This record gives sequence, structure tokens and C-alpha cells, in this order.
Amino acid sequence: MTSKLSIFESVTTVHGFNKLTRGSSKKIWRSALFANFLLTISYLIVIRNRKSSNISEGRIELFLQSLPNLIDYDNPNERNDNFTDILHILNTHYFSVETIMQEMHQKCADLLLYCTFNRKVKNCSEIFTLIKTYEGHCCAFNYAALNDDSGQMYEAIYDDDDDDVEHYEDSDDNKHLSIVVTSESGRGSGLLVVYNVDPTDYPRWSLSPSYGAKILISDPNDYPEVTVLYKRADAGQSLDLKVQAYIFQVEEDLRRIDPINRGCVFHDEVKLEHTDRFSTETCRTECRMKSYLNYCGCVPYKYPKEPASSRFCDFKDLECLNHFRAKGSRLERCDPLCYFECRDQRYSITGDVTPLLAELYPSNVMSGHNLSELSSLRVYFDKPTCNCYKQMLLMDFTTFVGILKLEPRNLLLKIVLSRKFLMYKRFLMKF
Repeated sequence: MTSKLSIFESVTTVHGFNKLTRGSSKKIWRSALFANFLLTISYLIVIRNRKSSNISEGRIELFLQSLPNLIDYDNPNERNDNFTDILHILNTHYFSVETIMQEMHQKCADLLLYCTFNRKVKNCSEIFTLIKTYEGHCCAFNYAALNDDSGQMYEAIYDDDDDDVEHYEDSDDNKHLSIVVTSESGRGSGLLVVYNVDPTDYPRWSLSPSYGAKILISDPNDYPEVTVLYKRADAGQSLDLKVQAYIFQVEEDLRRIDPINRGCVFHDEVKLEHTDRFSTETCRTECRMKSYLNYCGCVPYKYPKEPASSRFCDFKDLECLNHFRAKGSRLERCDPLCYFECRDQRYSITGDVTPLLAELYPSNVMSGHNLSELSSLRVYFDKPTCNCYKQMLLMDFTTFVGILKLEPRNLLLKIVLSRKFLMYKRFLMKF
């Protein structure tokens, strides 16, 4: 069976291994050059308006240090500073919260040194694009989820004549999508990436105990937030991720069954704002975005673009965002309902970490680099087969006879949907 390979790699930030401890967790930002650029802009404005401005170097650095809070909604700043004046200065120079956060990330072209897919060398800049995830901006391979205003930066380039690359065709609307799939398995297949962690590019106020990357694995048709798998790798390490796929399918005849009874929807049955193809995960993300907008009057920048009438959250909204997160799903009211997808794929992963060995990679890639500042990633299917689960309409003979016994005068016999679908739904809930 041909399986889809979907890899989302967040290598523009480093996350401490104590991420669950809110008091000490930090997202470490990787653009000292842009930090200096912000300082330069601010100082120019301060000098130009010295009489009316009072922004110290320490406060500007505190602003930069506080930017990661716009991802996790923490607010450790004891002064509860909203940085309104600094944001105003940046806004006058056409920097929004979104563009600031995007520019604070290392460019994918600088980060990714060497890429192959199914043993064939690829141009990293052509197969990786910068996208938004629940972790902020990340460099992603094989992403085809959203069609919002920034969709142009998600378009990776693939050669249609490449024998090692297949393209996926959605059976619901026969629409050609730029999703790369492979029928190969084993360590010699899939995606290989060598990337530069570059610890020297971390700001001096970094609280991370180590340098490395967080790798995200997700369905290419979903906004990466709800069902995302991840592993971490430190600098100087090589990470192997072995992927196992689970495919869920249904018969076309199920369309005539009401979604409430069948417990799932087809990709073209429910319309979402940010995609033409229904996705349970993206539906939940849109539901969360609407809840943030209703509760706090803004949407966190890491989510897809909203209409021009809405705004991205900034520092003054952190308290509200934090309160909303504490309340959780009690404040979320989803319309439309986020049913399971009738046709879907899920993944499980196992990871192996070994020391990075330079002799395993081309010498022209490794030369000129400190091996302790590099990492490598392999993502591939562990087995040539995958588990496939299918829903179908069944005529249960015992139910058929029961109708005759209980209602002998009823001449209209009904074909009922097997209750075994409940087992299918419970199985989905495990992922």
C-alpha cells in the first residue's frame, strides 16, 4: 500500500526539556542580527524624538526577551509591561506582531544544509517552506493544509518528471495536491536532512539548558496543532524517526447516512474558512480561533490569517489568553461540529538517537562546520505495509429478524447501520 510521508520540522526554535514547567520553559529565538536591527530602528526613533521618547536599551532587550510569551501566553514580566510604545514604533516602520515573529526565525535556506528524498539529493529551499504551527513559525516539508492569505509561502516545488516523487490525488474532488508520497520503506528511503543548530546565534539571555531542534510529525492536510507527534534532538546528534501509518477509509454508500449516525464526514461535506478540504484538526483549530476572538478580541499570531477586521494578539492580551487556556474546552463552542474524517490517516513514531558521524555524509556538506553544532534527521516508514480500517454498510441478520418479531405489521424493512461503528469511533479517540 502506498503511504503518505508527512514531516513537519521545527528547527527554528529550541525548547528546554522541562517544557511542562511553565515557570522555567522558554522558547529561544535565533536571530541576533534581527534583534540588533530592531534595536537600531528603536534608537533612531529615540534619537529623533529624544524629548518625547524614553526607551532604554534594557527595556528593548526585555521586549525581545518577552517575545516568546506570544507563543505560550506566559507573562513572567513582573512589571506587566505591554510594550505599547515599542510596538507603536515598530508599527510605524511596517512591522506587525506577525512579521516580527516571522523575522525572528532563522531562514530555512540558512538552517538546512543538505536534503535528500529517497536517496536523491534535493534543493532544501525547494522542498521546505516556512509555515505556522502551534510552536510558531517552522520549516516544513510536504505541507498542503491551508489556503489563507499567506498561502503562497507554502508552495514547495517538485519535479513532475521525478520518478522518486509521487503526487497525491484527493479522491473526493479529484483535485491534484502537492503532497509527496512514497511506497518505499526502510532507512534508505524517506527524508534526510542535515541542519545547522548554530549555538552562537542564540541570545545571551537564553535559558535553554541545551541546543537542538524539535521535530514535528503531522498529517500534511492538517494545521499542525491537535494531533502532532514530536521528538527532540540535541546538537551533535542524529535522529532517526520511524513512522507507522494507520489508514481509515469508508465506502461511498455511507454518504446517504446522516453524519450524526455514521459519526464522520467526508472531506467535501463541511466547509471550513481556511481550507477547501475538511479536516478534523483544522476544524478544531478554527473553533479555537473563534473562541479566542470572542473571548479576548484577538487571535494569536501563530494561527492562520483572519479577516482584516480581526487583529493578532500582543502583550496586553496575554492575561486574557492565559485565562482562556486555563478554562480550556469549557469556553469552546464549535460551529460547525468537528466530526471525525471518514477518510483519514494517523501516525505513530519511534525514535533512535545516535552521535552524528561526519563520514556518513558528503564531505563538502560537513567541511567548514563544527560537528558539535550540526544535527541530522531521517524520517522514513518502518514497514512496507500499514494497517487499514474500513467502515461499510452491513445488514445485520439478527436485527433484521428482530424487526419482524417486534413489528410484524411493518412491511417497510430498514437497513440499519451496524453498531460496530462505535468501536471504530473509540479506536479513533485513541490517537
